[in-house]
Amino acid sequence: MKRDDTLTVTAPASGGRRRFLQTGAALAGGLLLELGGAGIRSAHAAPITDSTAGRFAPNAWVRIAPDNQVLLVVHKFDSGTGVKNALGMMLADELDADWSHVRVIQPDDPLAKAYIHPLWGMHATGGSTSVSLEWTTLRRAGATARAMLVAEAAKRWSVDPASLKTSASEVIDPASGRRFTYGELATGAATQPVPAQVTLKRPDQFTLIGKPRRSYRVVDKLTGRAQYAIDVNLPGMLTAIVVHPPVVNARVKSFNAAEVKALPGVHDVFALDIPDVIAHFRPDHAPAAVANGACQPGVAIVADHFWAAQRARKVLKVEWADSDFAHFDSDDVVREMSRRVDEPGKKSSEKGDANGAFAQAAKVVEAVYTMPYKAHAQMEPQSIVAWVKPDTVEYWGGIQVPSRCAQASETIAGVPRDKIRIHLTEAGGSFGSREGLHQVLEVTYISKRVGRPIKLLYSREDDIRGLYYQSASVHKARAALDASGHVTGFSLRAVVPSIKEPDDPGFLVKFPVDPSCTESMRADFHYDIPALDLAWVRHEPGFPIWWWRAVSFVPNVFAIESVVDEAAHAAGQDPVAYRRAMLSSRPALAAVLDRAATLAGWTPHGTQGTRDADGTQRGMGVAIYNGYQSFIAIVAEVAVKDREIAVRKVTCVVDCGIAVDPGSVHQQLAGGIHWGVSTALMNAVHIERGQVRESNFHDYPVLRIHEAPVVEIALMPPTDRQPGGIGELSNPPVVPAIGNAIFAATGQRLRATPFTLA
Repeated sequence: MKRDDTLTVTAPASGGRRRFLQTGAALAGGLLLELGGAGIRSAHAAPITDSTAGRFAPNAWVRIAPDNQVLLVVHKFDSGTGVKNALGMMLADELDADWSHVRVIQPDDPLAKAYIHPLWGMHATGGSTSVSLEWTTLRRAGATARAMLVAEAAKRWSVDPASLKTSASEVIDPASGRRFTYGELATGAATQPVPAQVTLKRPDQFTLIGKPRRSYRVVDKLTGRAQYAIDVNLPGMLTAIVVHPPVVNARVKSFNAAEVKALPGVHDVFALDIPDVIAHFRPDHAPAAVANGACQPGVAIVADHFWAAQRARKVLKVEWADSDFAHFDSDDVVREMSRRVDEPGKKSSEKGDANGAFAQAAKVVEAVYTMPYKAHAQMEPQSIVAWVKPDTVEYWGGIQVPSRCAQASETIAGVPRDKIRIHLTEAGGSFGSREGLHQVLEVTYISKRVGRPIKLLYSREDDIRGLYYQSASVHKARAALDASGHVTGFSLRAVVPSIKEPDDPGFLVKFPVDPSCTESMRADFHYDIPALDLAWVRHEPGFPIWWWRAVSFVPNVFAIESVVDEAAHAAGQDPVAYRRAMLSSRPALAAVLDRAATLAGWTPHGTQGTRDADGTQRGMGVAIYNGYQSFIAIVAEVAVKDREIAVRKVTCVVDCGIAVDPGSVHQQLAGGIHWGVSTALMNAVHIERGQVRESNFHDYPVLRIHEAPVVEIALMPPTDRQPGGIGELSNPPVVPAIGNAIFAATGQRLRATPFTLA
């Protein structure tokens, strides 16, 4: 698509705090309401900052222009999930704003203290937590703004505020028919007292929440006006690429710098020298030596544009030093993990007498399930812009974790985090990749060295080979069955490295069981089984790993839902009925299971499969779990012919409480389902002698349109329950549902992804 507009900055942004002409006061919930003021007609002209630092910590702003435009400021990153749309709808509904006049924008200072994620202690978006965490906060902001607008109108008309109504960005006096637009009231409303309490709407009063609404961003994306990091154009800006070592952690010994510098368009070429000790993402923690590949060596090529840098890459000849990973092999890692599946590990959940249940079992079903290393493979490769100046650092890009900029700025530029400016752009997917630190360290280092703004771009090959990956994993699951086939005991060993410890050194001293490795293995284990023995076996191969969409839910749910299916078969019972019998304490999960089975046309023992006249074998499989405060059931239908597996249909039923933006909920669920199909049938990173073998979509395939199954998604009727998470919900159960369907079709149990039939 041709882009007519690039984000051009003609002058450096102010390094100081911007002083607004008119601001409100602290609101209930720690909010700042800003109404009126200059330069508020443009989402880019008036960056929002914590202009009252020291007095209170603002969390969101409502800004209304005299021309009736409403700017809703939310601090969450949107990588294409539609979260900004949902958050904006929450504000706008309580405000009674005209959605056609609403614009949702990012703050200029995402590092304000109130933006720290309450669960993680850092500035970040992720974990499918944004909507649920901000459900009350942002609605209260909208309701408070509405109350102040009504108070201003009542003052002008000399009437009781309780007699007035609001609708579509207007305050209305029903008795006289008089109306004021919000824009007409904005300046005066800013002087009104801030109400100590406001009444929020009941669900039956919502006008935007839960109703299909086209995203205000669709037109920008369709016309090419949406701004990504690659669109940023700064005065004097250069483009950089980084050539990483073919073997992870290999240092640079020498390279032909003079020859490369002599090439047209090349400004500089140099080895990165990023310190091993990095500032902590928490400002009150000392710097620490991270062990997740963030300080990866490399050679930077700085040029006029990307293609000049890419041409120089072909001439660059680097002699790399030996690496400790020269003999690393991902297949060896899986074998080593497999040897540890019977270790006791660290318990993530225990209940009853598991040892006794297995000792007395009439039958024990057990199996080992494995998954390989996997790449993020988001649509847009990594790109980020940095401008290091003597007293401040500015960043532009799809930055999912602003705290990474604080770490890079303090470590590389020596600039404290309160002097950082971050301009969040659109992003073409993340799935965890944009949470990373290494690309932010690299662009900061290059800009500091060159003394100019730098746009760092990764090619697709750079992105797939440039770290990070979801770790390989091995799980052993066991189910103890009584004479009737009921599960009386359940054991699971998850053999996988820690994700938290390398990024947050010392974490496991405080929390011995890594929560990023044990999802669905704690209190969130979703079956009613009398005895549980769930544990994490920490195995550290040393290869850099990272969070990946749905993180440990993916391998953990794969193991749990697969062995439960195997237990149902061993007991001679229908897999849907078998699961339902173990969900008495989770009626919401039982309800989505029943609804999915009905929609998919499931019949008792429907997993026995059929065979067409041409030899095609067909089968259905089911999987469920609860995560992110939501409940989901998946039924997959597969067809197998000549050992080729095709997923024909996926039926998905979800209870996510109130679906704030049903359109984006469906889109995220569908995207996660397609992601899950790729995980089940395609995704695998192979590391041989320390080198990643895959490089692009030809050898790291993802689901293509012609391979995509029919997807049917249904949401359970909304309740008063606040919204649950959606962005990462749907991909974990897809893998076991497909595996169970393959068994139904062929009689073969596949316990390692990507699934292939011998």
